[in-house]
Amino acid sequence: MNSHSSASTRRTPRRDTLRDSPAKAASPAKSVSYTMPPVSIQADQQMDVLAAAVSTCATGRSAAKVNDIVRETDLERHGIQPTLRFLTGTGLLASGPAGWTPTVPGVRVGQAWATNRDAAKTILGEVWRDSWVYHLLIRSSVRPGVALSAEEIAKAMRPYQTSKLTPWMHLVDWLVLARYVELDSDGTLRLSRALNDDVEAAAPDSEQDVPPASPDPVGPSLGLVLPVNMDQLTHLTAEDYGAVMRSLATIYEVLSRQRT
Repeated sequence: MNSHSSASTRRTPRRDTLRDSPAKAASPAKSVSYTMPPVSIQADQQMDVLAAAVSTCATGRSAAKVNDIVRETDLERHGIQPTLRFLTGTGLLASGPAGWTPTVPGVRVGQAWATNRDAAKTILGEVWRDSWVYHLLIRSSVRPGVALSAEEIAKAMRPYQTSKLTPWMHLVDWLVLARYVELDSDGTLRLSRALNDDVEAAAPDSEQDVPPASPDPVGPSLGLVLPVNMDQLTHLTAEDYGAVMRSLATIYEVLSRQRT
Protein backbone atom coordinates (compact mmCIF):
# COMPACT_ATOMS: atom_id res chain seq x y z
CA MET A 1 0.00 0.00 0.00
CA ASN A 2 1.45 3.35 -0.98
CA SER A 3 1.73 6.32 1.36
CA HIS A 4 -1.15 8.15 -0.29
CA SER A 5 -3.64 5.32 0.27
CA SER A 6 -2.38 4.84 3.84
CA ALA A 7 -3.03 8.49 4.56
CA SER A 8 -6.50 8.20 3.10
CA THR A 9 -7.42 5.31 5.39
CA ARG A 10 -6.30 7.34 8.42
CA ARG A 11 -8.22 10.44 7.42
CA THR A 12 -10.63 11.57 10.12
CA PRO A 13 -14.27 11.25 9.05
CA ARG A 14 -16.05 14.56 8.48
CA ARG A 15 -18.20 15.71 11.37
CA ASP A 16 -21.28 16.03 9.16
CA THR A 17 -21.28 12.32 8.37
CA LEU A 18 -21.29 11.15 11.99
CA ARG A 19 -23.94 11.33 14.68
CA ASP A 20 -23.51 11.22 18.42
CA SER A 21 -24.86 8.36 20.45
CA PRO A 22 -28.16 8.86 22.26
CA ALA A 23 -26.30 9.50 25.50
CA LYS A 24 -24.42 12.39 23.92
CA ALA A 25 -27.15 13.81 21.74
CA ALA A 26 -28.29 16.34 24.33
CA SER A 27 -24.82 17.38 25.42
CA PRO A 28 -24.26 21.11 24.88
CA ALA A 29 -20.68 20.40 23.90
CA LYS A 30 -21.65 18.52 20.72
CA SER A 31 -24.15 19.48 18.01
CA VAL A 32 -26.60 17.00 16.53
CA SER A 33 -27.90 17.93 13.10
CA TYR A 34 -31.64 17.48 12.68
CA THR A 35 -33.03 17.34 9.15
CA MET A 36 -35.69 20.05 9.16
CA PRO A 37 -38.68 20.47 6.84
CA PRO A 38 -38.35 23.01 4.03
CA VAL A 39 -39.83 26.45 4.53
CA SER A 40 -40.93 26.84 0.90
CA ILE A 41 -43.93 24.47 0.92
CA GLN A 42 -46.59 23.63 3.47
CA ALA A 43 -46.64 20.48 5.58
CA ASP A 44 -49.68 19.02 3.83
CA GLN A 45 -47.92 19.45 0.48
CA GLN A 46 -44.91 17.63 1.91
CA MET A 47 -47.28 14.81 2.82
CA ASP A 48 -48.31 14.82 -0.84
CA VAL A 49 -44.67 14.11 -1.67
CA LEU A 50 -44.72 11.06 0.60
CA ALA A 51 -47.99 9.86 -0.94
CA ALA A 52 -46.51 10.30 -4.44
CA ALA A 53 -43.48 8.20 -3.52
CA VAL A 54 -45.76 5.49 -2.13
CA SER A 55 -47.99 5.45 -5.21
CA THR A 56 -44.97 5.36 -7.54
CA CYS A 57 -43.49 2.36 -5.77
CA ALA A 58 -46.90 0.67 -5.66
CA THR A 59 -46.65 0.29 -9.44
CA GLY A 60 -43.73 -2.09 -9.03
CA ARG A 61 -40.92 0.47 -9.11
CA SER A 62 -38.16 -0.08 -6.57
CA ALA A 63 -37.90 3.65 -5.81
CA ALA A 64 -39.26 7.06 -6.77
CA LYS A 65 -37.22 9.83 -8.34
CA VAL A 66 -37.67 13.59 -8.11
CA ASN A 67 -39.20 13.65 -11.61
CA ASP A 68 -41.85 11.18 -10.45
CA ILE A 69 -42.76 13.43 -7.53
CA VAL A 70 -42.94 16.50 -9.77
CA ARG A 71 -45.27 14.68 -12.14
CA GLU A 72 -47.52 13.41 -9.34
CA THR A 73 -47.74 16.62 -7.30
CA ASP A 74 -47.03 19.56 -9.66
CA LEU A 75 -44.70 20.94 -6.96
CA GLU A 76 -41.49 22.77 -7.81
CA ARG A 77 -38.31 20.72 -7.70
CA HIS A 78 -36.62 23.12 -5.27
CA GLY A 79 -39.18 22.21 -2.61
CA ILE A 80 -39.23 18.48 -3.29
CA GLN A 81 -35.56 17.76 -2.67
CA PRO A 82 -35.47 19.11 0.92
CA THR A 83 -38.82 17.47 1.60
CA LEU A 84 -37.38 14.09 0.62
CA ARG A 85 -34.47 14.70 2.97
CA PHE A 86 -36.83 15.56 5.82
CA LEU A 87 -39.02 12.52 5.21
CA THR A 88 -35.90 10.36 5.16
CA GLY A 89 -34.55 11.96 8.32
CA THR A 90 -37.80 11.18 10.14
CA GLY A 91 -38.01 7.55 9.05
CA LEU A 92 -40.76 7.75 6.44
CA LEU A 93 -38.49 7.26 3.42
CA ALA A 94 -35.18 5.54 2.74
CA SER A 95 -32.73 6.69 0.07
CA GLY A 96 -30.83 4.41 -2.28
CA PRO A 97 -29.09 4.39 -5.66
CA ALA A 98 -32.43 4.24 -7.53
CA GLY A 99 -34.07 7.06 -5.59
CA TRP A 100 -36.35 7.14 -2.56
CA THR A 101 -38.32 4.18 -1.21
CA PRO A 102 -41.04 4.41 1.46
CA THR A 103 -40.32 2.60 4.70
CA VAL A 104 -43.01 0.44 6.30
CA PRO A 105 -44.26 3.39 8.42
CA GLY A 106 -44.03 5.62 5.35
CA VAL A 107 -46.23 3.27 3.33
CA ARG A 108 -48.85 3.27 6.10
CA VAL A 109 -48.94 7.06 6.28
CA GLY A 110 -48.70 7.69 2.53
CA GLN A 111 -51.40 5.21 1.55
CA ALA A 112 -53.79 6.64 4.11
CA TRP A 113 -53.05 10.23 3.07
CA ALA A 114 -54.24 9.46 -0.45
CA THR A 115 -57.62 8.17 0.75
CA ASN A 116 -58.35 9.35 4.29
CA ARG A 117 -56.31 12.27 5.62
CA ASP A 118 -57.77 12.09 9.13
CA ALA A 119 -56.64 8.47 9.39
CA ALA A 120 -53.23 9.39 7.97
CA LYS A 121 -52.73 12.02 10.69
CA THR A 122 -53.51 9.45 13.37
CA ILE A 123 -51.11 6.94 11.83
CA LEU A 124 -48.38 9.59 11.55
CA GLY A 125 -48.75 10.32 15.25
CA GLU A 126 -48.39 6.61 15.99
CA VAL A 127 -45.34 5.88 13.84
CA TRP A 128 -43.50 9.00 15.01
CA ARG A 129 -43.65 8.02 18.68
CA ASP A 130 -40.08 6.68 18.41
CA SER A 131 -38.80 9.61 16.37
CA TRP A 132 -36.57 12.47 17.46
CA VAL A 133 -39.45 14.85 16.69
CA TYR A 134 -41.67 13.29 19.35
CA HIS A 135 -38.97 12.97 21.95
CA LEU A 136 -37.78 16.54 21.54
CA LEU A 137 -41.38 17.69 22.04
CA ILE A 138 -42.16 15.71 25.19
CA ARG A 139 -38.80 16.64 26.74
CA SER A 140 -39.22 20.32 25.96
CA SER A 141 -40.66 22.95 28.27
CA VAL A 142 -44.08 22.65 26.57
CA ARG A 143 -46.50 21.61 29.31
CA PRO A 144 -50.03 20.21 29.14
CA GLY A 145 -52.84 22.74 29.18
CA VAL A 146 -50.66 25.77 28.40
CA ALA A 147 -51.66 27.86 25.36
CA LEU A 148 -48.65 28.75 23.23
CA SER A 149 -47.85 30.24 19.86
CA ALA A 150 -46.04 28.30 17.15
CA GLU A 151 -42.96 30.42 17.81
CA GLU A 152 -43.00 29.56 21.52
CA ILE A 153 -43.26 25.83 20.81
CA ALA A 154 -40.46 26.08 18.25
CA LYS A 155 -38.22 27.84 20.77
CA ALA A 156 -39.03 25.24 23.41
CA MET A 157 -38.17 22.33 21.11
CA ARG A 158 -35.09 23.86 19.52
CA PRO A 159 -32.10 22.25 21.32
CA TYR A 160 -29.58 24.86 20.17
CA GLN A 161 -30.54 28.50 20.55
CA THR A 162 -28.06 29.44 17.83
CA SER A 163 -29.97 27.50 15.15
CA LYS A 164 -32.45 29.30 12.91
CA LEU A 165 -35.97 29.42 14.31
CA THR A 166 -37.95 29.43 11.04
CA PRO A 167 -37.44 25.71 10.18
CA TRP A 168 -38.49 24.77 13.71
CA MET A 169 -41.68 26.80 13.30
CA HIS A 170 -42.42 24.81 10.15
CA LEU A 171 -41.83 21.65 12.17
CA VAL A 172 -44.68 22.81 14.44
CA ASP A 173 -46.98 22.46 11.40
CA TRP A 174 -46.01 18.79 11.36
CA LEU A 175 -46.83 18.54 15.07
CA VAL A 176 -50.34 19.71 14.18
CA LEU A 177 -50.54 17.14 11.38
CA ALA A 178 -49.46 14.38 13.75
CA ARG A 179 -51.98 15.65 16.32
CA TYR A 180 -49.31 16.18 18.91
CA VAL A 181 -50.55 19.73 19.36
CA GLU A 182 -54.06 21.06 18.87
CA LEU A 183 -55.18 24.39 17.44
CA ASP A 184 -57.53 26.41 19.66
CA SER A 185 -60.25 28.69 18.30
CA ASP A 186 -58.16 31.74 19.23
CA GLY A 187 -55.23 30.54 17.12
CA THR A 188 -53.07 29.33 19.99
CA LEU A 189 -51.72 25.79 20.29
CA ARG A 190 -51.91 23.33 23.15
CA LEU A 191 -50.29 19.98 23.71
CA SER A 192 -52.63 17.13 22.85
CA ARG A 193 -54.13 15.41 25.89
CA ALA A 194 -52.95 12.08 24.44
CA LEU A 195 -49.38 13.16 25.17
CA ASN A 196 -49.93 14.22 28.77
CA ASP A 197 -48.73 10.97 30.35
CA ASP A 198 -45.58 10.84 28.22
CA VAL A 199 -44.77 14.48 28.98
CA GLU A 200 -45.19 13.96 32.70
CA ALA A 201 -43.07 10.80 32.58
CA ALA A 202 -40.26 12.51 30.68
CA ALA A 203 -37.95 13.69 33.43
CA PRO A 204 -35.88 16.81 32.64
CA ASP A 205 -32.64 14.81 32.95
CA SER A 206 -33.72 11.98 30.64
CA GLU A 207 -32.80 13.67 27.34
CA GLN A 208 -30.15 11.07 26.73
CA ASP A 209 -32.97 8.76 25.64
CA VAL A 210 -33.80 10.91 22.61
CA PRO A 211 -33.19 8.79 19.48
CA PRO A 212 -30.34 10.18 17.40
CA ALA A 213 -31.21 12.19 14.34
CA SER A 214 -30.85 10.29 11.11
CA PRO A 215 -27.81 11.25 9.00
CA ASP A 216 -28.66 14.16 6.70
CA PRO A 217 -29.27 12.56 3.28
CA VAL A 218 -27.98 14.78 0.49
CA GLY A 219 -29.32 12.43 -2.16
CA PRO A 220 -29.57 8.71 -2.78
CA SER A 221 -27.10 6.83 -0.62
CA LEU A 222 -24.42 4.44 -1.75
CA GLY A 223 -26.77 1.48 -1.78
CA LEU A 224 -25.62 -0.64 1.14
CA VAL A 225 -27.91 -3.54 1.97
CA LEU A 226 -28.63 -3.57 5.70
CA PRO A 227 -28.22 -6.94 7.47
CA VAL A 228 -31.48 -6.11 9.32
CA ASN A 229 -34.91 -5.24 8.01
CA MET A 230 -37.08 -2.25 8.94
CA ASP A 231 -39.09 -4.25 11.47
CA GLN A 232 -35.92 -5.29 13.28
CA LEU A 233 -34.65 -1.69 13.29
CA THR A 234 -37.82 -0.46 14.97
CA HIS A 235 -37.28 -2.93 17.82
CA LEU A 236 -33.69 -1.89 18.56
CA THR A 237 -32.95 -0.05 21.77
CA ALA A 238 -31.90 3.59 21.45
CA GLU A 239 -28.31 2.57 22.25
CA ASP A 240 -28.20 -0.18 19.62
CA TYR A 241 -29.92 2.05 17.04
CA GLY A 242 -27.31 4.71 17.62
CA ALA A 243 -24.52 2.17 17.21
CA VAL A 244 -25.96 0.98 13.89
CA MET A 245 -26.30 4.54 12.57
CA ARG A 246 -22.74 5.48 13.60
CA SER A 247 -21.35 2.35 11.93
CA LEU A 248 -23.23 3.08 8.71
CA ALA A 249 -22.07 6.69 8.72
CA THR A 250 -18.46 5.52 8.94
CA ILE A 251 -18.96 3.01 6.12
CA TYR A 252 -20.60 5.66 3.92
CA GLU A 253 -17.68 7.99 4.53
CA VAL A 254 -15.10 5.37 3.56
CA LEU A 255 -17.00 4.44 0.38
CA SER A 256 -17.46 8.11 -0.51
CA ARG A 257 -13.71 8.64 -0.37
CA GLN A 258 -13.17 5.62 -2.61
CA ARG A 259 -15.50 7.15 -5.24
CA THR A 260 -13.70 10.48 -5.32
